Amino acid sequence: MEIWLPILIACACYLTPSFLLFKKQTPDKKLTNFNALLIGIGLLAHFTILKASISFNPINLGFSNALIATSFFSILIFWLLNFNKNFNYLQPFLLVPSAFLLIIHPLFLSNHFLTNDLSLLFITHIAIALLAYSLFTFSAYLAIFILIFEKKLHQKKKIDMLLSGSQPLIEMENFLFNINKIGFLLLTVTLISGILFSEQVFGTPLQFNHKTVFSILAWLIYGLILAGKKLFGWRGRNSIYIKLTAFLFLLLSYLGSKFVLEIILHR
Repeated sequence: MEIWLPILIACACYLTPSFLLFKKQTPDKKLTNFNALLIGIGLLAHFTILKASISFNPINLGFSNALIATSFFSILIFWLLNFNKNFNYLQPFLLVPSAFLLIIHPLFLSNHFLTNDLSLLFITHIAIALLAYSLFTFSAYLAIFILIFEKKLHQKKKIDMLLSGSQPLIEMENFLFNINKIGFLLLTVTLISGILFSEQVFGTPLQFNHKTVFSILAWLIYGLILAGKKLFGWRGRNSIYIKLTAFLFLLLSYLGSKFVLEIILHR
């Protein structure tokens, strides 16, 4: 029962800005600041849920905990970036799914205790991995928005007021490239640390399983897209579809395996 209070607070703080944004699709400075305050309060409540669920000693990164951890860091990235850039149009894409995940969180609680050894190597590996996943999650939401924006441009229909308040398409694509570049570097560090220090970090030698295969595939696809953008100027819808495919592989590599093992097979 205690966990439901911060869940309700976080959901209210996440859903209200989206509702206000649709009600007033050209937000002024006062509304933007009010929404930022609500999201900040929501993040505090979200962190309270995360701290209670993960417990940290030992770390419990079960399926539901991994989901709300990724959504927390994705919203935190959005919240911090939105102070300098206009990302108000991303609020419904990020906040509504996160509120849904928090509501169902108590229903999918499972235990997956990683280790009792909270070494610096272990903490660093987990932190970098979560940040990489969160950056790619944020970039996936941005990529979906760009597809919607581009579709409306190609259809030559009247663009919604919410879409018209967004950044220019080329600027959003360049920002998406920069986010993916940082995420790719963090994912590279995650994979290298996982390969070199698997036994020290996880207590077992590296196993070549579906999780490893999907992670490497995601890394290769992200690397290919980043190289194509840098060398040949790749952009547009096809490029975004490939990015979303890479994100799907990344999702399957970690959350997919955890869902099957913990929720379906109860292992």
